Amino acid sequence: MASMQDVPASADRRRSHHGAVLHGVAVVIFGLMVWSGVDGLGVGAQALGVPMVITGAAGATGALVIVWSMLRRPGLNADPRPPARMSAQRAARIGMALAAVAAVAVGVVLAPIGWEREFVIAVNGVTGGLLAVFAPLAGGRAARAQGEDRPQR
Repeated sequence: MASMQDVPASADRRRSHHGAVLHGVAVVIFGLMVWSGVDGLGVGAQALGVPMVITGAAGATGALVIVWSMLRRPGLNADPRPPARMSAQRAARIGMALAAVAAVAVGVVLAPIGWEREFVIAVNGVTGGLLAVFAPLAGGRAARAQGEDRPQR
């Protein structure tokens, strides 16, 4: 049975670059959400604009931190173990999850009174929910395989 140590370095590097590309696409998508939110603020749709900016900014920042941690190469005197890389990814995931909750809460508070209230709350709930789903799924497969939640010895 093969273990992580049996995987050639080139295959691990290829997998890391593939994950970085996918997270780069996520950065673009979340950036478009920020752009959409700023445009909404410009036309007076604060109830949709503010949560969209929160969700997009948190998602883009979290995905960028994860890309950085995936592509970062340890220095000459750096500790070769992956805890720093995994702790950066964990912090990004926690930040994205908290931002998802904040975006939904802000969307509910800013939702207008009237017939469009339910629509605004639903849109903000979906965008916050998508960020909340992306948060635990983001990051390298190797980080989850090595068990970032296990205590270090």
